[in-house]
Amino acid sequence: MLVTRVLPYDDPTRQSQQAWKLGSGLVLALVYLALATLVALSTYTLSTIANTPLFMGLNLQTFTSNQFNVPINVVLKGETALPLASTQPLDATLSLSTLLYKLCKKDDQACAASFLPSSNEIWRSVVKALALIPSFDQPLFQDPTQTVVISHINNLSGWNKPMAQMYISGHDMAITCMVRRASFYVATSSPSTAVIDSVVFCSQRKFDPNWVCENDVSEDANTYALRIGKGEARYLGVAPRSDVYMNPGYLATFRNEAATVRLNTLTFFDEYQYGMLRTFAPWDLLPAVSCATFNTETGLGWLFMCKGLVTMIWESDALMLSNSAVLWLLTAYLVALQLVFLRHSAICSVPVYMSKTVVGLAILFVSFYGNMNLQALTTYLSMKPSAETPKYYKWLGAAQLASIVGIMTGPLIQMWFNPRLVTQTWLLLVFSLVNWSLVFVLEAFVFPARSRIVPGPCYHASSSNCFAFDAIAHTYYASAIASASVVIVAILCVNVHSSYCKRDKVKAAATNSVLGYLEISDLSSVLTSPHGLLVSTADGAIGIDHGVLLVKNMLQVSDMVLTRTSNVQYELIYRLLPTTFLRTLFSRSIGSIRIVSVDRTRILRQSSFKHLHEMDLGSRHWSPYFT
Repeated sequence: MLVTRVLPYDDPTRQSQQAWKLGSGLVLALVYLALATLVALSTYTLSTIANTPLFMGLNLQTFTSNQFNVPINVVLKGETALPLASTQPLDATLSLSTLLYKLCKKDDQACAASFLPSSNEIWRSVVKALALIPSFDQPLFQDPTQTVVISHINNLSGWNKPMAQMYISGHDMAITCMVRRASFYVATSSPSTAVIDSVVFCSQRKFDPNWVCENDVSEDANTYALRIGKGEARYLGVAPRSDVYMNPGYLATFRNEAATVRLNTLTFFDEYQYGMLRTFAPWDLLPAVSCATFNTETGLGWLFMCKGLVTMIWESDALMLSNSAVLWLLTAYLVALQLVFLRHSAICSVPVYMSKTVVGLAILFVSFYGNMNLQALTTYLSMKPSAETPKYYKWLGAAQLASIVGIMTGPLIQMWFNPRLVTQTWLLLVFSLVNWSLVFVLEAFVFPARSRIVPGPCYHASSSNCFAFDAIAHTYYASAIASASVVIVAILCVNVHSSYCKRDKVKAAATNSVLGYLEISDLSSVLTSPHGLLVSTADGAIGIDHGVLLVKNMLQVSDMVLTRTSNVQYELIYRLLPTTFLRTLFSRSIGSIRIVSVDRTRILRQSSFKHLHEMDLGSRHWSPYFT
């Protein structure tokens, strides 16, 4: 019996490397199968959360974390004064909703300036409406001998956050107000009678000479609600701030002398990254607002602090579910081929086969093409974590893309060297894992951390606020560049290693049957390097790894037969059939297959046609090399 051993090279470390490399093709194939399984699992999970509401639970936005920056088209700041003795009526065409829905184009200062007179008049009407409030915290603001100064601000994005500070010169207390949309009805009536309208909420606050938009007060502070429109003002009632702040979905009770009114927030829709991701939630009726870090140049720093019960909808029409299934089945088939026919080979069938088809390239292209959508999901889930959803959701997109890149690293390297086989399987393994790690870290951690939430264009007409992740426009293709760079480095390493191995003096004999079958005189014409593929037997003969025949799309399937790789699926199915009858029936139905005869370790170069049951496919005694 012939015994396989590794040739004793001059470098003693190379002997152990040689032994490890024999069979490394199977190791690489199993790694690719693990990555393909990860692609399938991540894609399936993504498909279950796409285009369907996903409850994210309670979401807390603060001034320092999980920030909500008010989207700004153009900032309108104004200041006006109103003598409380004035009897000028409110223009019936103006209302609080006028402040709420005014839309100007981005940085359109002329539009903002033209709206200033209307804005001044509406806020003056709010000051006059304070006279309707009985037992008001600051009766001085109801004194007709006083003059109230109003500072106000608006973002003019079409779904606005108008706010104001009202003060009297020399008085240490002020009134801060904010206009919000709300649903309300008289408590003695049915909830079906609820009216949706714009309401201004006002509370006393210490006068702030540097006021920009702040409205924070204590939780027990009285919050007054007023409705103004069609030339009329109506006082709805008063409630503690805790009823409308940090209390999402709560049905607040506002009381006045005439009736009790129930107020509730509405469900607001926010969209991100051109509508790729949407959220809807009942938020607090009234948030706390800060402009301590507001920068008019960047439009960032106008911040809310509030809670909401958020539901997310990630919209995607390119989930790759079918692509991932194809990739997994193809990889599983090639691993089965490797396991059955090339178990001890240093050549891996996966990169060799996939380098000759467009399937892998097409899947890789589609993955990078749709990466902006995946990055939108990853970035949102990283910025706004939820206790209601599994933490690993934010890594699904990164795992999918990284695994596809990892699988395709070997085929891309092999593609560069076609028609020669890349025999440095250990390099393919190392760079496949490096590429997977690189892309996963970039997509899961680096790119989401680089993004900020900034105002963006609206894709859906029903959206209340529209945002974009500012880094995605530059990062969605960055992984493609990074992984391509790794492939280039890998190609250079293969070339360097091949040049280094040319110093090896061990060569296959000219009489080796593989050289005769391939009609070549030197393996370097079909391999990047014969290093690791040459073994010696006890009788001194030098054998060549039988995986080399993949260069000609041939495989040894038994002691006596070589056949084309396109026929191997029939051999695999034949082996799985449980009975001789079924095997013979299957063999007859397939018909005869052209084969090349083998005499154990030598290729005879005699071709003929045989049925599957005539090929002795049950044997597992053939040598892993040819002499």
